[in-house]
Amino acid sequence: MGMYNSLEPYGTLFEELLLDIACCYTNSEPHLDLAKARLRMKAEGISFLTKSLPRLGKAFDKALLGLTPFLHTGFEKSTEYAVPKFLGWLLKGVFSVDGYVREFPDISAIKHVRQILYFAYKLELPYDERSVKNVLESFIAVDNEIKNLRIDATDAVIEVARTYVTRTLSGCCPWDIIPKHGPGSVSTGERGGEKTHFSRVYADLDSRYPFTEYFHASLSHTADHVNRLEQLEELSIGTAKVVLVPKDSRGPRLISCEPLEKQWIQGGQQRKLYNHLERCRFTAGHVNFTDQTVNRRLALESSKTQEFVTLDMKDASDRVSLVLVEQLFQGTEWYQALVASRSAQTRLPDGSVVVLGKFAPMGSAVCFPVEALCFYALAIGVLVVYRQIPWRVAAASVWVYGDDIICRSEDYAALLNHFPRYGLAFNPGKCCTSGFFRESCGCDAYKGVDVTPIRLRKVWNHRKPNDATQLVSYVELHNSMYQAGYRRSCTYIRKMVEALYGPIPDVEYMRSRAEGYQAFYHTAGRAIGWFRPDVNSIASNLSRRIKMRFNAHLHRDEVKGYAVQAVHRDYTEDGWERLLRYFSGGIDSELPSGTYAVSRQSRLCRNKWGASNTGGLLSVLML
Repeated sequence: MGMYNSLEPYGTLFEELLLDIACCYTNSEPHLDLAKARLRMKAEGISFLTKSLPRLGKAFDKALLGLTPFLHTGFEKSTEYAVPKFLGWLLKGVFSVDGYVREFPDISAIKHVRQILYFAYKLELPYDERSVKNVLESFIAVDNEIKNLRIDATDAVIEVARTYVTRTLSGCCPWDIIPKHGPGSVSTGERGGEKTHFSRVYADLDSRYPFTEYFHASLSHTADHVNRLEQLEELSIGTAKVVLVPKDSRGPRLISCEPLEKQWIQGGQQRKLYNHLERCRFTAGHVNFTDQTVNRRLALESSKTQEFVTLDMKDASDRVSLVLVEQLFQGTEWYQALVASRSAQTRLPDGSVVVLGKFAPMGSAVCFPVEALCFYALAIGVLVVYRQIPWRVAAASVWVYGDDIICRSEDYAALLNHFPRYGLAFNPGKCCTSGFFRESCGCDAYKGVDVTPIRLRKVWNHRKPNDATQLVSYVELHNSMYQAGYRRSCTYIRKMVEALYGPIPDVEYMRSRAEGYQAFYHTAGRAIGWFRPDVNSIASNLSRRIKMRFNAHLHRDEVKGYAVQAVHRDYTEDGWERLLRYFSGGIDSELPSGTYAVSRQSRLCRNKWGASNTGGLLSVLML
């Protein structure tokens, strides 16, 4: 089935998924849909799965809000119902004859429709020059737009928001930080352990964060490196660098690589803001950075009660202007600290330099906490001024995680109307303000049921038998789909993976009440395996001649197979630099001096022993 060279294995996998779902319905007509899909895939290629079907999915989600009928394009319309002929047997359980959502729709059908339509939406395909051009043009256009933004300091909303930010950050000292590096690249080119080799001094940064205090471990460190201080390159401001990384089938994601020394301070500021905002009595539980479950739970509950709505910001980080941050943070010490660590300009891929009107693009360590606090404070200001709600009530009725905002159903219109005055914009296609559909932090819900589809993400390459990322991704895909009941799809994935990598063992693990059957990813040499709770993993592995043993020291059964380990690189490091890395929390005590674990890089290790079943979740790499 689906033997199109440019589509494999995605075309066949899609067909198996369609047949899996069709088996759940007595009125299904999968063969007509398969024939139609094959014709469309032959004509459109992979874009049928990554563009045409997701486009239909967007129309489907919009109809679930209940304000409009199912308005679709690109698919032949049914003669009886206002739905496409494609998947008509499934869509008729959701929509009435006029195309509006039924009073009591089949929620299983909703989940299955979304699974089919969005299955390949996040596939990380290579992007072309046109996609790169569009992303860069959008970045520049938004920045030019907010450069002309003017915000009145006496604006009532700004005054309320500024007061709230000032109260929130009171007692949070921006100078009392422990700097650290993040996992990303830097514009100055240092990699891994080289990030402790500081060789530049930026005048704006040094005025607030003196080099000898924040880039040295102690006075003795400074005394031993006096000669190096004289060799430091002196610069007035920092210049970031724009890079494009794969995102999904829509094109690349634009991020900014910060200069080494700026990123070091930004990392400390981020850690300070995260810890403070998640514990401060003015923001705790409502502004979150490390726990998405708060927004996910609210989205799930409000999809049934309709008490809250979910809002999604458009170009969130790119639209938070320096002017807005100045107006909200100027009553605190944090404004001077943030401006000092900020890169005032960035270099585009063509070499041109753009002076930034935004506070910080995605990639800056302080981008996420600053934008979240700005959105939260502005939301409170809007509700206090235009809804006449006491600030305590307003603060208790808004939740923010990055660019995902949740508020009460009666309040969202005020936010939609007034946020654009401050250069911000909402994504109307992702704002769920009516009906029973809600979406926030990766959770799609309808009437209290999680209808989030399982995504195909990594491109398959049969010429890479040592690619750890590919193996992990497809084993994880198999296990997620197995738990969802898509047995034909799992069988195909298993055959495909084992044809390239060889036999993969069956493994088991206990179910966690809090997490369910979630994936736990560890790079400490644990086993990779198929999750099949309905089979005896020991018998299955022995029948396929996979080696097993009982580990008397750890009191567990173990299986021999693949394990994922971090890639380590050696570099030159003196004692002070190692101590500095230790103080920042960026050192692995198990690694020898001069060794650095390269983030986001891993390798496959064959013939490694790992747990095959256990009473504790964390001792298995279950993907």
